[in-house]
Order: sequence, then structure tokens, then C-alpha cells
Amino acid sequence: MAEVNHQFEVRQLLKAYRKGLISDELFAEQMREIEDGSHAAAPAPAKVYRLRKRTFSSERDLLVRFLDEFRAGETFGGETFGLWCRTTSDATLRGGLRVVAEREASHGRQLEARLAEIGGRCEVTLPEGFRDAARARLASRDISDLDKIRDLTRRLPDVEAAVQPIRDVIAQIEHDGETRMLLELLIDEEVSTLRWLHAMEKCLAGEHGDRSEPAGTADRAGRANGAAHPPFQD
Repeated sequence: MAEVNHQFEVRQLLKAYRKGLISDELFAEQMREIEDGSHAAAPAPAKVYRLRKRTFSSERDLLVRFLDEFRAGETFGGETFGLWCRTTSDATLRGGLRVVAEREASHGRQLEARLAEIGGRCEVTLPEGFRDAARARLASRDISDLDKIRDLTRRLPDVEAAVQPIRDVIAQIEHDGETRMLLELLIDEEVSTLRWLHAMEKCLAGEHGDRSEPAGTADRAGRANGAAHPPFQD
């Protein structure tokens, strides 16, 4: 409609000019005004919010989805680290796992509360096959602690790459300062957990005389690009 109006105004102005009703100067001045008005009326492109391959039309829609995904991963992390904590015989590892399990569960509760506050609902669930396999593995007494911890560190060899998806969401937040601060503080604890896991891998490997290459060296380049924390599924 704006383009139609613009063309009509130009035609009317040309008619007046050709009939000698307006001077050259006035014609040029009014043409500039029409052009300026046409440009000013052009709508600005709508902002698009992104979460991996998905796009959202508003900040709130992005945050509802992300908080729900993050909540699902953290809540499940609290459960599975708790299972591992109850089955390990290593007192040092057990002490750390107890802290991590409670930390993850607490993150899940905080994310769920914030999700509800912005009008969202808990809808995301991790794939059933993934959940069953993780529970069985971390609760098993037949799988060594070193093998369990390496499953995690090899999937998340680069600590900063693992939390980058959270930083990417934070960078898009312009209005919801409360959610932004929640996520910024959760990142610190996520980084702490991941660094502890990598440190415990080295510790356990040393105790077992294991000289195999730790996570984050040979396979870092191949895995870092695919790493994402939490392990969300679309």
C-alpha cells in the first residue's frame, strides 16, 4: 500500500509540473519530500531470535523454549549423578558427585520456577532411550568410575564450547534482565562442574595407571563442534 501511495503522489506531482503549475525548484523540493517519506515509511526488518536451528519471533518465545530445555537436562542430571553417587565406592568421587547432583537438581528447580514466572510450561522431555541408557550406565556397579567419567568428558571435551549455547542465548536477551542474570550465574556452576569432571578423570586415570589419552586432546577437534550442554534434543 505504501508503494501505491508513493506512485500516485509522483504522478500527481508530474502532472502539475507539466502543466506549469509549479516551478522547477518546487518540483525538485516536493520530489525529495516524497522520496524521504517513502524511505521513512519502510518497515524495519523483524528481529529473529535463534536457538540452534530454530528461530523465534520474540525474546519471550526463545526463553520459554530454552528454559524448558535447560530445565529438562538439569533435572535429569540431578537424578543420574545421584544414581552414580550411590553406587561408587570412591569416597572422594562420591563427595563431589553429591555436590554436583544437588547442584544440577537445584538448577532444574530454579529454571522451572523462572519458566512458570514468564508464563511457560514444562513440556520438554529427553528421549526415553537416552534416559534409560544413562540411568542404567551410571547406576551400574559393573562399569568403572573411570569409564563413566570418560563418557562425559569425551562428549564435552571443551568446557567453554559446552556452555557456549547458554552464552548465545544470553547475548540475545534485551529485556528480561532477571532471566539473563539467572543464566549468567548458572554458567559459573556449569563450568565448575565440567572442570571438576575433567580433573577427576585425570585423578582416576592416575590411580589406575591408565596412560591412554584423556579427553580433549586427540578427539577435541572432532567432538567440540558437536558438543552442547545440556544434551538437548529437538
